[in-house]
This record gives sequence, structure tokens and C-alpha cells, in this order.
Amino acid sequence: MLNVIDLGKKFGGLPVLEHLNLRVEPKEITAIVGPSGCGKSTITSLLMKENRPQSGVITLGGEVLSDFTTEGLMKKITRITHDSYIFKGTVRENLAMGCETASEPEMREALGQVDLLGFVEENGGLDMEILEKGANLSGGQKQRLALARALLHDSPVYIFDEATSNVDVESENKIMEIVQDLAREKSVILISHRLANVTAADKILYMEQGKIAESGTHEQLMAQNKAYAALFNKQQELEHFREEAV
Repeated sequence: MLNVIDLGKKFGGLPVLEHLNLRVEPKEITAIVGPSGCGKSTITSLLMKENRPQSGVITLGGEVLSDFTTEGLMKKITRITHDSYIFKGTVRENLAMGCETASEPEMREALGQVDLLGFVEENGGLDMEILEKGANLSGGQKQRLALARALLHDSPVYIFDEATSNVDVESENKIMEIVQDLAREKSVILISHRLANVTAADKILYMEQGKIAESGTHEQLMAQNKAYAALFNKQQELEHFREEAV
């Protein structure tokens, strides 16, 4: 369980986050959404200890986050970003970065979960060579390989930080399917600019200018008919327009 209590963060003397209070429960999806610059990425950088808050406290499982070593924190939280790094080497070596002790059957199971096993087996199996930054993979394949690695890591908390950006529809759907599956056992934080991906979240936090402006389920926020509903409707109109244009 993650608790963020009265958190504040400034950049260049200006507040980025102000009086932020949130609680991330086990077996739930907590979505954080809002316009660019609202503070979504700042929250993840604070949770990963890449930045430090100027005030307030973050706890993880009842322990203060600042007391965790980097290694200890990595065992608790797994973050999947839109540009997760793929290393030069084999598929096996990339997956081992998630869990050094993972067996071949476990690696194949993880690849199967992200619909990548068939492709890998057709190209040399676990010993398939991967170029630097996954240059011989498509964007969707790279993201799904990173996701398989993350599944093997098996931490209590998963953060999906714009993980579906710049991938094909098939990969996006698979990633969202994995998010739903993980939430049966883990605490999941989902950050997405595309609101259609957060409609099934247990709790949605809509941020504006470093503050939580609205919170609730998708249905509750739509019923309130405020900023979240306006942005969701605008995105839906744009997506329907693109579909009709094609």
C-alpha cells in the first residue's frame, strides 16, 4: 500500500505539486490523469526517489519511502514507461534483468502472457539476439518484451507511466489486459494521457496545476460533468473523427 500525505514539490521556486494526498490500495488500479504539466510524471519520479519532496511523507507498506535503499525500492516497485530500455544481448538476458533466477518455462510463460512467445520462438527462441535499444524490434514488440521482463520482476506495486504511448493498437490492448490482470493481486498505478484506457480503474485522480482537482470512478467523474468529462468527450470526438477519416 502506498500513502502520499500532504506532499509538496517545487521546481525553480515554483510549486509543481501542492498538498497532494493519495492512497494506493492493493488489488486496485489507481489512475492519474490530466493535461500536460499537471504533475503526473513528477509523482512517479517522487515514488521512485528520483526526486525528493520539499514537504510531506510517502510511505510504502507502512515504511517511510526515504528509508528504502535503491535496491530495496526496486524490489517493491516496478515502473514500465513508454520507452523502457531494451538491452543489446539475447531475449533471455533481457528477461533475466527482471528476475535473475527465472527458469526457461517462467520466461516462456511471461512471453506468452504478452503475446510475444510465437515471434521469439520463430527467431531463435530465448537465445534470439536483440540489437542495442531493440533496434530489430517494432515499437510494440519492444514494449511487450519490457512488459514480460516486468512480469518476471513480480513486485507488489506496478507503475504504468504512459506505457501505451506510441505503440500499435494490438500492443496497447495487450498492455491494458495485463494491467487488469495484475490488479487482481498487485497495487497498480496507471498514468495515461488517453482517458479511454482508465475507464475501468477503481479510482481516477484528475490533476490540474499540481493538485487533485477531481477523484472518483469514471462513471462518477462523467456524472460530475467537469474537466475530466470535458476532456474525455473531446478525446472521444477526435478518435471518432480519425476513424471516419480512415
